[in-house]
Amino acid sequence: MIEKNSYVQLTEHMKELKLIENSLQILGWDMRTYMPPNGIQQRAEISSIYSKLHHERLVSKFTATKLKEISNMNDLNDVQKRNLELWQREYDMESKLPVELVQKLAIQENITEKLWEKAKSKSDFKMVQPELEKLFELVKQKADAYDPNKAMYDVLLDLYEKNITQGMINEYFSTLKSGVLKIVEKCNESPIKPDINSIKIKANVSQQKQLSKFIMDFIGMDLKRSRIDETEHPFTTGYADDVRITTQYLENEPMASFYAVLHEGGHALYDLNLPIEHRWTGIGSYVSMGIHESQSRFVENIIGKSPEFITYAFAKIQEIVPGYKNIEINDFIRAVNVVIPSKIRVYADEVTYNLHIIMRYEMERDLFTDKITISELPQVWEEKMDEYFGLKLDNETEGVLQDVHWYSGSFGYFPAYALGNVYDGALLSTMEKSIPDWKQQLKEGNGKNIIEWLDVNVHKKGFLYDPVDLIENVTSKKPDASAFIDYLNDKFSKIYEF
Repeated sequence: MIEKNSYVQLTEHMKELKLIENSLQILGWDMRTYMPPNGIQQRAEISSIYSKLHHERLVSKFTATKLKEISNMNDLNDVQKRNLELWQREYDMESKLPVELVQKLAIQENITEKLWEKAKSKSDFKMVQPELEKLFELVKQKADAYDPNKAMYDVLLDLYEKNITQGMINEYFSTLKSGVLKIVEKCNESPIKPDINSIKIKANVSQQKQLSKFIMDFIGMDLKRSRIDETEHPFTTGYADDVRITTQYLENEPMASFYAVLHEGGHALYDLNLPIEHRWTGIGSYVSMGIHESQSRFVENIIGKSPEFITYAFAKIQEIVPGYKNIEINDFIRAVNVVIPSKIRVYADEVTYNLHIIMRYEMERDLFTDKITISELPQVWEEKMDEYFGLKLDNETEGVLQDVHWYSGSFGYFPAYALGNVYDGALLSTMEKSIPDWKQQLKEGNGKNIIEWLDVNVHKKGFLYDPVDLIENVTSKKPDASAFIDYLNDKFSKIYEF
């Protein structure tokens, strides 16, 4: 009875910690959506208190005692063993952080991110640079506290993608970069020249909200457990029965929000569909940000940008935004899938998007080996944009200020986007064996079987496996970038006729 109670008691304790995490998520959501501008200092202090509370409860003597008691139990089933492993991992990591650092990080992340919004609106990196430098130093302290004998950047990468290393990413990205550049070259040489400006037409917020509703209905988002709001940089947050997505409505680019909602909707489906029987436990969580991005990018690109889905959705899009009635369906499909250098990552095409991530990965890697400094980021960004895309920036808003990640302390996150693509290639090649007519189903307006396949093979498995192990469990082989490159070649050779 004592042994059983120890597991039950720790389960209840860890649920309370999950609820505190969820509170922090909702505070962050409010900060990015409805909080009055002058509330930032107060919000930062509130977040700091909650972060301290979470930290102290996680590394408490109670947690340590129960972990030890459970580890001595000899009748744990596989689920209990996995939960113990995940809880022990979380405890071991968090116990290395001083509570003062936890609080400082919470405050600095809030302050820097809110100031980033102002700096971005004014295209002035220097406005936020001092606060970003403070945040960067705190992130380095965090990495050092976690493991002083390991490369800082590897420590940070591991926070978002368990057991991933720079060496593994270099291998994935080498294949990815080589394959992408070849496809870009073929698209450039093709006589097919899609007109991206043809889809840049006026659409008011009301019309774009109707498009969002159409998307959420199509992918099956439960609107009694989720919602959508507006923000500067689209994101998804929440857990269980309270998951929130956001988007940004641009008057002259309605398809930008259309695909942002598909992307964030893919994130939301993952969070909403996590196994209810494991809710609030370690297994009841998502696996990693790479797996999370694989789900969002699968919905956004493999489903949403497929010629078949567009063929189905086009009539509805035209109905909501009449300006598209002057465009032929094939021209629309090509415009949505145009392969063209872009200054802005979130609006980049499915092919060159990977170069945006590789570029950011290289910059982060160099930051943590002191090859570049925070003050040099704008210049290095411009050099990378010229190197990878042949583009010149007009201002810092379309350069170093375009993404929120660094300003919220999320150094090490960016590679997850491209890792998501790598995972998607493996998942798609496996799904096609179960649903060989998936494209025809989309053309007929049926996305349920695809979503259900993702649900069964990814969502409902929760955190039973670490990321690479999950992909291997689903596909029977370790992930590599070749399957994703094969997918891109197959799709774009048809669109660009090469």
